[in-house]
Amino acid sequence: MEETKGPSWSDIPLDLAGRILGRLHAHVDRVRFAAVCPQWRAAARQRPPLSPPMPMLLLPDATVYSLPGSEAFHFPGCAGYTDACGNWLVFNGDDGCFLRDPFSNATVTLPALSRDRIRYVGDESVDEAYIESMEMGEWLGREEPTCCKLVFCSPHLVAAIVMLWRAKRIAVCQPGATSWWSVSADNQYPDFVDLAFHQGKLYALTRMDTLFAMDISMDHSTSDPWVSQMLQVINSPPLFIPSPYISLKMTYLVEARGALLVVLRRMQCRYAGVTGLALFELIAGEQNEFEVFEANLGQSQWTKVTLLGDDQVLFVRRRCCKSVCVSRDEMPGNCIFFLENESEDHRWSKVTSSSCSVYSMKDGKVSTPLPTVSWKRGLRDTPFATWLFPQN
Repeated sequence: MEETKGPSWSDIPLDLAGRILGRLHAHVDRVRFAAVCPQWRAAARQRPPLSPPMPMLLLPDATVYSLPGSEAFHFPGCAGYTDACGNWLVFNGDDGCFLRDPFSNATVTLPALSRDRIRYVGDESVDEAYIESMEMGEWLGREEPTCCKLVFCSPHLVAAIVMLWRAKRIAVCQPGATSWWSVSADNQYPDFVDLAFHQGKLYALTRMDTLFAMDISMDHSTSDPWVSQMLQVINSPPLFIPSPYISLKMTYLVEARGALLVVLRRMQCRYAGVTGLALFELIAGEQNEFEVFEANLGQSQWTKVTLLGDDQVLFVRRRCCKSVCVSRDEMPGNCIFFLENESEDHRWSKVTSSSCSVYSMKDGKVSTPLPTVSWKRGLRDTPFATWLFPQN
């Protein structure tokens, strides 16, 4: 006897789905509603906006947690992502990649990193022979470029830190373009570790805590963006937290309320592995310490920040950082949310897992907002867990 299938959730009329949605007052519940099917997602887009939504923690298997704490739910719109930047997820495409907002399903395409046009700072000329070689993929035995950080600055500008021939460059493009423009400054390749868009300029931070500011211009013939000027604006001694232990340092650029901040994180660790193989594992307990500095561009120096404010929370990840305003009813402010062992920059021990933690700027204590949640840390060929910042 042939088995008959019953009606699916997507068969519910949109007006009825909208009435159900109207009884959901939490943003995370609306996200769950929209994750059911395209029809329900359309109904969700028609409803008036709620209060600003809280960030979410997205795991590689498309499991999502709404912070500061919620039950897990599966979000099919996130499945298959390779990276994230803000409310956008990155997916591999046929020729390059594309960005998709899993909440609205909006999509923009980006060119392949191999389609790179080099331009020297202050020089509008282009090396056409180099362009042709790059676009044909004639790498001459060199490694193909990889993206270390992607920033969606505006609908007209996407920026990236790109590893190209064992050197890091800043590359920019317009969504939907066919190629990137990468910048070289007098053949100098600073070791960039983070990138942020602040008050109309790109800012890049190096491993030695030097800050560069870059002006963006538009090509007259193609309207493509390119870096017309790169200036070193802060070159202070390296930021460092003294420690008697072996430590690893990570820095993050975050724009917060019109200020450009650098968050300095030091992780106490120990070697774990055979001699000559630099594998690390964190020391249990208070293994993370943070300091925050503001870029004082007028005096070309870093100024220490001791408090963020009771309504301010920083979410940091090497590839995705953001400052978020919160109410006391939602979560305590003046703290930093971070992910353990999330960066491929360091060779963690294979037995090291990842988790979500929060650091209090008030008392320096580290706590766990999702105490039972941990996951196997990503490898270079698998996505890492990331923050996801939904918009109304």
